Amino acid sequence: MPRFSESEKERIYNRLLSEGERLFTTYGIKKVTIDDLVEAVGIAKASFYTFYKSKEYLYLDIVQSIQQKIFTELNTLLDSNSILPSKERVMQVFEAMSEMMIQYPILAYMDTATIELIARKVSIERLSTFHEQNFDAAQSLHNHGVRFSCDIQTVSYAFQAIYHSWMDLIDKGEEIQSSVTDILLRGVISQIVI
Repeated sequence: MPRFSESEKERIYNRLLSEGERLFTTYGIKKVTIDDLVEAVGIAKASFYTFYKSKEYLYLDIVQSIQQKIFTELNTLLDSNSILPSKERVMQVFEAMSEMMIQYPILAYMDTATIELIARKVSIERLSTFHEQNFDAAQSLHNHGVRFSCDIQTVSYAFQAIYHSWMDLIDKGEEIQSSVTDILLRGVISQIVI
């Protein structure tokens, strides 16, 4: 197996992320094979395993990379709207998140079945790292001065429930998806944002 220079490793790693995102978004995690990934990137199959133990590890890295971009953008938004009331700030964050979800369609595949599939293929430690990052949005709101009537983990689960409802409504049309999500979000915000 050839040895890669640091610049080659970085280039291959970035190509795995970009081509993986494209393939997983187009076909889903079940249908994409290691052969598909290495062909798209232009590396040998054995070289793939230099970077990842399985396609599920790559999938998690892709999703976490996107989530990190989203959290960075949300932190910038929260820094810029600090004079607004907390409830309005949370609404703005969710509106921005909805737009970003459309921008990154791979996130639409992160349903319970996909997480269960991934959980069977990756280490408990790797899955824990993924789950811990999901609490960052609620923690970020809290760090920016938004106060809640319950603990951060409960807030995070409430927001995740809204997200899953939003995802379940995609096939109902944008108007229904938007109005139902708005009702749920306003209800949750009125109950948990102080």
